[in-house]
Amino acid sequence: MKQLTDAMGLELFWEQPKLSQRNYILRSEVDTFGQLHFSSAFNTTARATSGDELWIIKQMGFLSDYVSVQRVDSEVELASYHPNITGTEGDIQVLTGGKYTWGVTNFLGTRYSISTVDGPELITFQSGARNRKFSNLFKQQAQILIAPEAWHINELLILVLLGWFLVIVRLEDAAVIASTASLGALY
Repeated sequence: MKQLTDAMGLELFWEQPKLSQRNYILRSEVDTFGQLHFSSAFNTTARATSGDELWIIKQMGFLSDYVSVQRVDSEVELASYHPNITGTEGDIQVLTGGKYTWGVTNFLGTRYSISTVDGPELITFQSGARNRKFSNLFKQQAQILIAPEAWHINELLILVLLGWFLVIVRLEDAAVIASTASLGALY
């Protein structure tokens, strides 16, 4: 697995290799730069890897609650996410002092971004697969667009991993709410 800094100028995608597994790979056409793996279908804790680094990203609570990022061998919180009341956006605080905003950026919920507090988008997660084929239709996949100025941020890798974690958890929460509502309509 290569370092994310080696991906500058490349087209990047988060891909879900198997629909039946909550495992996601950050890759270009040729190389792999990261991985996010949930240990079970009902767990909101994931192992994130890139290069030789390993983190734990976990959601505390149910639906739109607090998220923490830590190295596997440490209790020090490297980053945290605090959602707003609707859960469609929130604030990311990084141990190094950086502050960012994560949120849904379109009505359909197919585009998410991480921005500076002032507003410029640094990282965009645009739903869609690199390879357009039927087997990818139901998988959670997205193109990652990283603004040129974002490549110089020390916490870029953590933001890319945490941002994708937030996209996955949000999509799964929305699916649970929709299925519950549809069941409620039957009775």
